[in-house]
Amino acid sequence: MIRTRLSSNVLSALIIVPLIVTWVTNGVRLLRTASRSRYLEACTVFLGLLAVSYAVLYELRSAADLALLFLPLPFLLWAAVRFGALGASTAISIVGFLAIWSASHGHGPFSGGTAEQNALSIQIFLIVLAIPLLFLATVIEERVTGETELRESESRFRIVADAAPVLIWMAGVDQLCTFFNRPWLEFTGRSMEQELGNGWAEGVHSDDLQNCLDVYTAAFDARQPFVMQYRLRRNDGVFRWVSDQGVPQYDAQGRFAGYIGSCFDVTELVNKDAALRESEERMRLAAEAVNLGIWEWDLSKDEIWATNARRALLGWPASGKITLEHFLSSLHPDDRDRIRHAIDDAIHKGQGFDSEYRLVLPDGIVRWMATRGSVRLDAHGKPAQLLGISIDITARKQAELEAKQRRDELSHLSRVALIGEMSASIAHELNQPLAGIVSNAGAGQRFIDRGNVDLQEIRELLADIGADARRASDVVRGIRGMIKKEQMGRQRINLNDIVTNVVHILSSDALLHWCELKTSLDTNLPMVEADPIQIQQVLINLVVNAFEAMPETPVSTREVEINTQQNADGAVRVSVRDYGVGVSPEARSRLFEQFFTTKAEGLGMGLAIARSIVEAHAGTIDAENAEGGGARFHFTLPISTAA
Repeated sequence: MIRTRLSSNVLSALIIVPLIVTWVTNGVRLLRTASRSRYLEACTVFLGLLAVSYAVLYELRSAADLALLFLPLPFLLWAAVRFGALGASTAISIVGFLAIWSASHGHGPFSGGTAEQNALSIQIFLIVLAIPLLFLATVIEERVTGETELRESESRFRIVADAAPVLIWMAGVDQLCTFFNRPWLEFTGRSMEQELGNGWAEGVHSDDLQNCLDVYTAAFDARQPFVMQYRLRRNDGVFRWVSDQGVPQYDAQGRFAGYIGSCFDVTELVNKDAALRESEERMRLAAEAVNLGIWEWDLSKDEIWATNARRALLGWPASGKITLEHFLSSLHPDDRDRIRHAIDDAIHKGQGFDSEYRLVLPDGIVRWMATRGSVRLDAHGKPAQLLGISIDITARKQAELEAKQRRDELSHLSRVALIGEMSASIAHELNQPLAGIVSNAGAGQRFIDRGNVDLQEIRELLADIGADARRASDVVRGIRGMIKKEQMGRQRINLNDIVTNVVHILSSDALLHWCELKTSLDTNLPMVEADPIQIQQVLINLVVNAFEAMPETPVSTREVEINTQQNADGAVRVSVRDYGVGVSPEARSRLFEQFFTTKAEGLGMGLAIARSIVEAHAGTIDAENAEGGGARFHFTLPISTAA
């Protein structure tokens, strides 16, 4: 009884347990997903197995050849191979249940002994069938599952690779390419068969092929990732630059399995990079041609990058780190604080700066520099870099200094020349007060000699002498101011006062030229900011020229009129009008040039100096022919904004 029960347990383990496990895990899913052909195949296998097993296990007598017991084996193998562990366990259960059922009814090869003997025989028979068959089914199922998963994985990879916007390739351990995605084939216009192996190399530009193969081979040998660029022929025959990046592949056991790579079309980037390099080279050559230095200061690193021209310009070594303090230490001591403040102000405000400073070279030579820079902000809007250019302006500064010296000398000489031209008028101006002084002094002497002294008359004579002396002193002071090189400071003046003074000075000249000197002055004329001596010099020059422009004009119409008024554009205008022959178009275009004159004995400096003085005061000067004959010269000065 115990043996019989044990045998029954073993039979249950061989038949029922595998059946339940396989159907619970996979049976229901397979029933839902199986196709009609799959159902037909399963029915064929199991019906055939049932028929053969019935013939062998029920109809076959116990004394018959036991080799016939294995007639169901082909169907068992069919079930195991085609349906895996589920098919094998189901087939074994059919054979096992049929063997037990036949033996219990006294039929078949397992019915000739006692119950224990029959159960043991069935147990041995099923062990011989079930264990190898289940093992075979499991191995086959795992292999089929692995192959299926591999095919599905490869299919998914191909779908993803074909949908990718890049060119993808794969190569085996022999360095021969085994796969190219659809974008690659569409790009090259070639088939997969043409590209496999080393066929892809036919599309590489001949100038790039050797380097491409060298990088490819070296990376394979070293099992290292690589990145390279080369030109690949597109389907229209045009070569395009691609960036190829490859990485080694390894299987689950860590064995090298080849390479996989991707390519991007970088033609536009390459062209832009080449254009940028060409632009930088042109800029470098242009900068060196004009002695222009380009620099960049990284605020976070406190490091200044500069072109070789800039380094040479500053006397810096060709290599090595340059900091802001290094730069500031090379400046003239009087300019350091100003430039440091300008840089700090530009950084804090995020604006550019424009400065001129003196640079002290290592050999002690001082050079003038002009620098213009701007601030570059980072992604957070904070100052990150200061970029700019510098140029040597020493020659310009020297020229400006020399030009100023020449202007000062020329101004001085023109004043002396003007005093010479006005000598008769000056003598007349001095003669009048001096004659009054002599006359009054003589009268006083006679009053004293007569002995009858009237103190009141003496007081009046002395007062007249003092007034005449002051007049003479004013004339001398004005002459000294015009002759000396030092310019008087600018001040708020009324141009009407200048006109009145000039009329007073040139009244004698007017008589000498048989000319009437008139004025028309705006009584509400605003004040201007100017040097009174220089403006007086301009006006005297214009009036004297007007006198000399009318030698052929009848005496009855010889007039010079000085007019003052405020223009609508916010400037004060002074004009001098004569009734001479006027100004020809040819002469008008050159009137204010140096050394141009229409006078037989003129130097051609008066109007040029007048223009320099007026423009230095931010004014304008011009000439035109007046209606009714003659010419009108006029100049304007801006109204003073000071309170």
